[in-house]
Amino acid sequence: MSKLKGILFDYGHTLVWFPRYKRAIQVSDKNVQKILQNLGVTVETQRVRELIDSFADRKEGGMIGMEEEFKEIFSILKIKKYSQEDLQEIIRVHWEPFIQYAHARRGVKELLEYLKTHGYKLGVIANIWSGGMNPALERLKLQQYFDTTIASVDVGFQKPDHKIFHLALENLELTPEQTIMVGDNPRTDIQGAHALGIITVRLLRGLHRNNPDVVKPDFKIRNFSSLKSIINEHFA
Repeated sequence: MSKLKGILFDYGHTLVWFPRYKRAIQVSDKNVQKILQNLGVTVETQRVRELIDSFADRKEGGMIGMEEEFKEIFSILKIKKYSQEDLQEIIRVHWEPFIQYAHARRGVKELLEYLKTHGYKLGVIANIWSGGMNPALERLKLQQYFDTTIASVDVGFQKPDHKIFHLALENLELTPEQTIMVGDNPRTDIQGAHALGIITVRLLRGLHRNNPDVVKPDFKIRNFSSLKSIINEHFA
């Protein structure tokens, strides 16, 4: 076995969690609704959520950027007159509550500090837009620990696509055998990394904690102190 040199983390519900996740969705939908009203279209918040979720479901088959997503939403709602400023504003207010409501997992900062001081390369691979992730990492003072952060919307492909994992490994100059992937989603995080021979650690927290395994992870944890113990026991 190659010596462990790097650890990759999922973002949402792994590094961070949202104790008021439903509230964040509600605020986001109301924010978007208000911008749409300013553009002359009255839409119920339920319809706003349906439109946004429809793009989340479609992204498996091909990623599109945030501007393209909201341009399509405008088109569906027959909004033809809008400015670039309108477009940027609706994207901003859509993401703002998710940035503000994000909380770092207990023990994550201490773990990242420990890993950095012991020379490990660290990265984030997330099915998200960087504009919705990086400001939260900055606010929580976590961004400084990572050597690479990869957001699927920016690069055009997402987990479990092998290309996003290869990109992270390339950025960190690591092989799969030298790397651990930590995530909560048994399909996108664990199955995706396992297929490349990356060591997998499933965090049993968040939205997917009760989902069955798709493939058996190498380790399962309920907190980040357990991850530190696994690294010291099996890879130090």
